[in-house]
Amino acid sequence: MIMFNRLPYFVFLQGRKYKINVDYRNMISFEKKILNKKIANEEKIEYGLKNFYPYFKHHYNELLQNPYLYKQACQKLIWFYTCGRDNYHKTKGRGKNGNKQIYSYEFDDEYIYGAFYDQYGIDLAYDKVHWWKFRALLKSLRDDAQFEKIKTYRAYNGDDKNMLELKKYWELPLPIEEQERLNKLYETLK
Repeated sequence: MIMFNRLPYFVFLQGRKYKINVDYRNMISFEKKILNKKIANEEKIEYGLKNFYPYFKHHYNELLQNPYLYKQACQKLIWFYTCGRDNYHKTKGRGKNGNKQIYSYEFDDEYIYGAFYDQYGIDLAYDKVHWWKFRALLKSLRDDAQFEKIKTYRAYNGDDKNMLELKKYWELPLPIEEQERLNKLYETLK
């Protein structure tokens, strides 16, 4: 198992050792960029590489001039983001809402912070936490944590009226593009 080994703080690219930025904040920021449809793919990749590899923040042209190094750097970034596993972040549920997002680092930050502080004594505002450790601890939060309850409400697919009300109450906001499209639709129908 990967987690029983030492967590990575360096990767090797073309036989050379590179320090990596392992802090959970960096990976959350990278994920947010990747999911932003308004940002060009090249900009997302550049952001990811420059923030993951401190060396390439100031030597990015060196990376661009070596296609093999560039490809390998991208692969190692993906490897790290997925915690060294295939399909690590893919969560497919069952039913009509099986692929619906049930949490957001942006909108659930207070609940994640509170759960980590309460359960592990980790102050996410100050403590440096390795991305792999953060993901493992996030997956292991107790069911009685408010964050876990909220995820349960959002994932609910039954007919219970109270649960459906809680699901509606805790629903994540729609992406801006989707909300703008719905606003135009509502204005048209008035």
